[in-house]
Amino acid sequence: MSDGGGTGATKEDALSGLPAAFLETLVAEIFSTPARAAAATALIGAPLALACLDRLGPDAFQTAGTARRELLRRAQIAAVSSRHARRAMLHLVAALEDNNIPCPAIKGLANAYALYGSPYHRLLPDADILVHADDLPALSALLRTRDFVTFHDPASDRAWGALTKASFAPVTPRESGDFYADFHRLVIDYPAARGVPTADIFAAARQVDTESGRLRVPGVAHSFAILALHAFRDFYEPRGLKGLFDAALLLSRHQPDWPTIEAMARRGRFVGRTLFYRDLLTEIGLPGAEGLFAGRHLSASGRRLVRRIAGNMRSLALPRLSNGFKLRLEMSLYDSPLHLLMRNGERLAGLVIYRTHDLPGLPIEKAEA
Repeated sequence: MSDGGGTGATKEDALSGLPAAFLETLVAEIFSTPARAAAATALIGAPLALACLDRLGPDAFQTAGTARRELLRRAQIAAVSSRHARRAMLHLVAALEDNNIPCPAIKGLANAYALYGSPYHRLLPDADILVHADDLPALSALLRTRDFVTFHDPASDRAWGALTKASFAPVTPRESGDFYADFHRLVIDYPAARGVPTADIFAAARQVDTESGRLRVPGVAHSFAILALHAFRDFYEPRGLKGLFDAALLLSRHQPDWPTIEAMARRGRFVGRTLFYRDLLTEIGLPGAEGLFAGRHLSASGRRLVRRIAGNMRSLALPRLSNGFKLRLEMSLYDSPLHLLMRNGERLAGLVIYRTHDLPGLPIEKAEA
């Protein structure tokens, strides 16, 4: 398979440079049975699953109960279908930039071009795009001229309410529905946003090549912090598996500035989450982050949580963790009890006050029930 949009990684091997320990500790485990292989393929996409099994060797296909020919066919279909959506995402970003609405990509779209040898290896459910809060009126106006709508999926409505104030509900072109875009004014909610403010991300952004020109993405330090924060936001559930591959590739290609990241974590009060993420990466076979908060250690209960999360990532046994366990994670990892009280206060308010986080000014389209 081949595709446009190169980076510094080699196109011949999507997993070039990854440490053997990561391949043995995580990758081999998630493809060690047919059930795990099916779950892993759904979570990371057929192209990356094919690259993983090719790296593990021909016996891995038999162990995973997967025929290489069939997986190759699925990977080729995915590569072709994703190209159309990905280029539509890039064209939207270019249109915003052309209309004086600067907008770095973050998360999946950014990592697809900054870290992967070929961007189709990174599953892209949507495009996450960061904008200045002051540009929101101009953004809405431009999206209206292009007939974008806010998309509501009843299946995703939560009784706990819409908690995030950092981003907005997904938007999509009304007629084609080619892709979804999540616009962010912050990369994460407060107080963590104080450590990774939007202005700083813009100032440190770098540019990478794509098949449609240049794309602005966060700097390496911000990229690592975003991975750590969103892994916690997803409660380290298997749906975040693709983010672990992002982290593996980032650490294999770059040496992040740990003092800068430590300063971010202190300023945003997410030191506990950073320590947990550092130890989780080590537990799944990813060296390179040991210098982050060197000399600081998790508590014994925190280390047990790391092992439990890593075990679930390897087995993919629990797609969703219990609410009780999620609350335990928050109690252990928030730097301040006040943050835990504030977050659960928002949840309780969401039970009685219906809240949305729609992008102002766009019409709403609901999915069929």
